[in-house]
Amino acid sequence: MSLPPQPAVPRVLREVDALMKQVADTARLLPALTADNAAEERARLVDQLSRGHVPVPVWTRRGRRVEPHVWRMLERARARVEGQPAAALYLARLEELDLELAMIDALGDPRRIRPLSARRFGTGRTEVELPDGKAPVARLARAILDSMPHREEERVVPAVGLPGRPSLAGLMLRVAHAAGLTIEVKVEPRLSAGAATGDRTVFLADRRFGRRESLRFAVHEVLGHAVAAANARSQPLRLFEIGTAGSFGAQEGICLCLEERAGVLDAYRMRVIAARVLVADRMHHGAPFGDTARWLRREHGFGAADAVGIAERAYRGGGVARDVGYLVGWLTVRDALAAGQTSVDHMRAGRVGLDAARALPELIEAGLACPPRHCPSLDASLLATEGGTSFDTSPPSIAASLTMLEET
Repeated sequence: MSLPPQPAVPRVLREVDALMKQVADTARLLPALTADNAAEERARLVDQLSRGHVPVPVWTRRGRRVEPHVWRMLERARARVEGQPAAALYLARLEELDLELAMIDALGDPRRIRPLSARRFGTGRTEVELPDGKAPVARLARAILDSMPHREEERVVPAVGLPGRPSLAGLMLRVAHAAGLTIEVKVEPRLSAGAATGDRTVFLADRRFGRRESLRFAVHEVLGHAVAAANARSQPLRLFEIGTAGSFGAQEGICLCLEERAGVLDAYRMRVIAARVLVADRMHHGAPFGDTARWLRREHGFGAADAVGIAERAYRGGGVARDVGYLVGWLTVRDALAAGQTSVDHMRAGRVGLDAARALPELIEAGLACPPRHCPSLDASLLATEGGTSFDTSPPSIAASLTMLEET
């Protein structure tokens, strides 16, 4: 079947796309940031915390510096896009990239990087809309930690396994195939998260996973991030691949909404997301890494590996704390979907923020975007999990509200 021709894009926007792509490739160092000794240092920190000691990280990393020509490309992109169609979308993302480049230059210097991180990714003081009005997201995070039970499932599923045996990699490949995607799955020992998705590759931590956790990662990384990345590649503007303004939080938000609809956004997952907010807040208020990891373990019941992993995400690089965006993004996207302001498919039309997702019909009408090519059904895609990973108890199909989640 032949694909419809792509809309014609103004030459100037193609030039701006090319400039922004080079700038964004440099800015990608932030989410890819791992210490050279990440795997061995994480094991040492977990051992220290397990023994009741205060873990003190000694991360080693190569120095990073943004070359002058990258800054010049950013300024040239700003100048070229003025007055062009969709200029507001481009300029908003360029402002984010400006901050991200400044953070790369400040890596390893807490006094410089933490204020930049707060501006770019928010803090516990970032406000969210709740049923009784706006409130700091840290207040909600504390309520989640205090009200939800901490039940960790046994981690029995390997990242990769023998042929014919269950594994997270095999599960992800089956879900991707059912969704019409071709992806690679690789193990990355330095990864601080359980999984992460690039353009065409899903990276897994070198550990075992719970059964429900495995399905959650398949939903989040494949039906969320990998679908958005595949759709971005078919868009006429490369901005959809680079990411529009607000895309970090919004994309994590739609992935969490998919987890919720699949019934795997359980109390344990919510507690982890809430803990990330409060850990970022503690980091911004000057609490040391070791005190924060012990606080997670002693006050909130997290295991040593989880406590170190959550703390590492906030403190790495001197304070590259991005994780406030998960809880904020989930609540914001959830509300937008409920209000009919956008749809799941429009949120996966590329790496889009909410403003771009809401504007997608107008962008399509103007020839600056295409309808998403990949719109896999959640239910149909999850049929591919049969025979691979099973649950001790079947989760509900949809977690209907925050109130219901607090009761679990």
